[in-house]
Amino acid sequence: MKIERISIYTFDLPYVGSRKDRQGGGSYEWGKGYVVRTGCTYVVRIDTDDGVTGWGEVCPIGSNYSKAFPLGVPAGVAQLAPLLIGKDPTKIGMINAIMDDQMMGQEYVKTPIDVACWDILGRSLNAPVHALLGGRQYDQMPMYRVIPMDDPKDVPDEMDRLREQGYFQFQVKVGRDPEVDATRVRLACENLKPGEKIFADANRGWRRDQALRFVSLTKGLYFFLEQPCTDYHDCLAVRRKAEQPVKLDESLENVDAMLRAFQDDACDEMCIKISRVGGLTKARQMRDLAATRGLPMTVEDAWGAEIVTAALGHLAASTPVGFLMNTTDLQNYNTVSLGSRPAEGRDGYLTINDAPGIGVEPDMSALGEPVAVHT
Repeated sequence: MKIERISIYTFDLPYVGSRKDRQGGGSYEWGKGYVVRTGCTYVVRIDTDDGVTGWGEVCPIGSNYSKAFPLGVPAGVAQLAPLLIGKDPTKIGMINAIMDDQMMGQEYVKTPIDVACWDILGRSLNAPVHALLGGRQYDQMPMYRVIPMDDPKDVPDEMDRLREQGYFQFQVKVGRDPEVDATRVRLACENLKPGEKIFADANRGWRRDQALRFVSLTKGLYFFLEQPCTDYHDCLAVRRKAEQPVKLDESLENVDAMLRAFQDDACDEMCIKISRVGGLTKARQMRDLAATRGLPMTVEDAWGAEIVTAALGHLAASTPVGFLMNTTDLQNYNTVSLGSRPAEGRDGYLTINDAPGIGVEPDMSALGEPVAVHT
């Protein structure tokens, strides 16, 4: 089997909005006051000479979130495509070696290619990708849901609304004013019911002194403090002062960063985002390393639609038992759809079916014409 053609499509994903504005879409606010209203997703299609087609997707939500320039996806794929045409896509290790040799970093560019190759491998074997990533360990995976940076007094009502949908893990966005953020988290913790969890996610929004102020204001409360600062060493300093368990997210860019966190005892939980690390191949390595070290994890991605959600669903479903803290259904954050849904979020859990490969059949009328085709 050989790669015959690589095509790339682009598609806008408007955010569904909060409880106040979901009818007309809305804005997603996170640390430092950054806002997302529409995600620009890219879909990569790989056609083979055997007639098997694989699909991958990546949705960088802006260069202020991660080391990803959304408009760079087509240019990056254009650079890699000539090196991959004629290669066997089922030899995924070789495909990754070629990409890593020819392009330093830029993992978000490599992600949809890697995922499309896993899709091809699964389809060619008539097997779901989760069977190839370690085998299904979960029939359903617990999800978290974001509580946006609205007025703190609205937090209890928002938690009640999400409970009605089955959620029992809540990610409270923080990362601006430590005083207001502490109030928001305090109200969330006071509204907790048995078996529920709170994650205060700053998305690296604070300086070290601001994060330490937040820590001092939330003494006696139990929640997971997620990625308080941009700099890893600032996060480490906050961890050494915090009473709460600390979760690292944006700091975990690759295996080396994960090993450093292990050595420094820098966190109690880890977040693995597929597009940040270059696709399922490297995300699986990091997932298994975290489990080997006994750390629970969130398996997810930055943003995306059906293909991204299916990919993270396969990785989450095959995570070693006891180490999956939660995952998410990213397609439910969008007002539009790009295809079938092998992964479905319902009643607080994500499920993934056993369709071959990733399992998504894109709606070509929604995708439109490709922005580039490489042969």
